[in-house]
Amino acid sequence: MSSDVRWLKSLFIIFFGQLIILGLFSLFFYYTKDKMAGFSVILGGLVYCVPTLLASLFMSRASNKSAVLVVTKAYIGTLYKMIVSICLFIYVFQNIPINIGVFFTAYTITFVAQYVMSCVLHKRN
Repeated sequence: MSSDVRWLKSLFIIFFGQLIILGLFSLFFYYTKDKMAGFSVILGGLVYCVPTLLASLFMSRASNKSAVLVVTKAYIGTLYKMIVSICLFIYVFQNIPINIGVFFTAYTITFVAQYVMSCVLHKRN
């Protein structure tokens, strides 16, 4: 299996793993708090993992012809991720009633889940 296919496989494993973790936390907060808390968990996680997925897919198309092109793609992908994240934060805060504490907790949990899953998958390979 080529490194590109293996990398994309790891990317999607991490993304769907984050969605499963979000679903479990959302159910927990839905049943222990209320409907808004469960929805806030989903939104908090999606605000983190969707821009990350999009930026990673953008960076995966980097040409290996030169290191400068790879680094340029990484910087542009990171900038792209920040812009999409800021737009999603603005949209959620202005248009959707959420529980802020639960929202940021889910955002943080999704970040930690990505970090841990990345470490585990890359040690395995």
